[in-house]
Amino acid sequence: MPLLSPQLSLPEHNDHNDNDDNNIYHNDKTQRLLVSRLDKRLLLFAMFSNMVKTMDNVNLATAFVSGMETDLHIVGTQYNVMFICFMVGYLMMQIPSNILLTHYRPSRYLPILELIWCILTLAMAAVQSVYVVFVFRFLLGLAEAGCFPGIIFLLGNWYTKKELGKRTSLIAMFGTLGGALSGVIQAIFLKTIDGLFGISGWRWLFIFDGILTGLVAISGYLYLPDDIHNTTWLNEKERELATIRLAVEGRQGSKTSPWKTQKIVKLLLTNKYIAPLVISWTLLNLALGASHVLGIVAKRIGYDAVAANLFTTPDMLITMVMVLGNGLISDYYRTRLWCIALPSSIGLIGCILLAAFIQPFGFLYVGFIMTHAGLASSQPIVMTWANELLTDRDVRAIAIAVMNTCSSLMYTWSPIVLWPVTDAPYYKRGFTSSVCFIVVFLCIIGLIAWIQHRNEHHDDNDDEIQLLVKNESIGIDDDLER
Repeated sequence: MPLLSPQLSLPEHNDHNDNDDNNIYHNDKTQRLLVSRLDKRLLLFAMFSNMVKTMDNVNLATAFVSGMETDLHIVGTQYNVMFICFMVGYLMMQIPSNILLTHYRPSRYLPILELIWCILTLAMAAVQSVYVVFVFRFLLGLAEAGCFPGIIFLLGNWYTKKELGKRTSLIAMFGTLGGALSGVIQAIFLKTIDGLFGISGWRWLFIFDGILTGLVAISGYLYLPDDIHNTTWLNEKERELATIRLAVEGRQGSKTSPWKTQKIVKLLLTNKYIAPLVISWTLLNLALGASHVLGIVAKRIGYDAVAANLFTTPDMLITMVMVLGNGLISDYYRTRLWCIALPSSIGLIGCILLAAFIQPFGFLYVGFIMTHAGLASSQPIVMTWANELLTDRDVRAIAIAVMNTCSSLMYTWSPIVLWPVTDAPYYKRGFTSSVCFIVVFLCIIGLIAWIQHRNEHHDDNDDEIQLLVKNESIGIDDDLER
């Protein structure tokens, strides 16, 4: 399969054009300008899109405790049904959404999803019945499903290996920031505009979130790139540079052949990386469940509600710093393995402290921070590695969606099986399971690194053989001429 788009191919290989290609590719200033333009358009959209998505996910819980329960007369398990409705839509649409993204212009497809999501979020501010919430949450799941796997896939279409780590980490960090902001914004609304124009504070939260989503949709429509060959705000030299940057790494940034289902399925089934990536990503997200019960554990031990909630703030700040720092280190040293293995090992130690329920609480709190910061900082590097290892564009789109779908599927049972409130504060089953998940995760990461090393060694041998054959053929031709 050719590496270049049919609409855009590299120049013919003569000495003059080879020099032109080298000048374009090795010109640091030209590359920096291109990357800067991508950061201002693609990266900013991805960061704020993930932030708003996380805010929307957290806003339901925030609204529930801020008056929604009373206003809509929510009883029994209806609140849980809202999450189930969202998750059903989310799981149904992730893989189809990324397939559609490979067929249509990202600068149109992703903003359309954001616009639908914006309208539904605004509509949430006007609901009068819990049954209408069920429908809206299902539709929101369908609309939001394409966000995270879509932007991760799009990043892999433009950025090189030395650029992906820190940018994926920035997206993850903004997701964490969105979760932290939701409670703060709701608290401000309850203090300032609750009841303004007869609108409850929790409804203002959805209005605010909907407006933000609309702004993100507009920015995506105006600024997002498409494929390399049809991004209108790039000139011909920038398109050529963008193509070469990925081609030298064996990756595709534009569609190179028509979609063939049978061929794609075969590639998915025979690719050596996909199964380990899916399993490792799922295990990592399962293990992260240990960090989500900090507030409940603190309250059950004896702290009041205010203190229990305040404990999560330093934890979140430290995690955000470590997520970004790990991404920067990963790109600087050009390593994915060690920037996954080392932080995850820190997370493993933290999880062992939690499983042992070490006292006093200060030591347990350190365990929570180590678990959260260590595992969360590994997440974006795993996705970065997937973007690099899966060189076929269509396969990469589906594989990233499968990874995210499988990890999301775990949330349909793990809160009930591993983290029931009745197990608090010790959560023996949950913490012990998380330790096992991390150990298996680290083993699979080692397997992926071994497969990559073997493949690279095999490719090097193939290059040496081809060079020897070429030299021998040249020698034979010379003998014939003589």
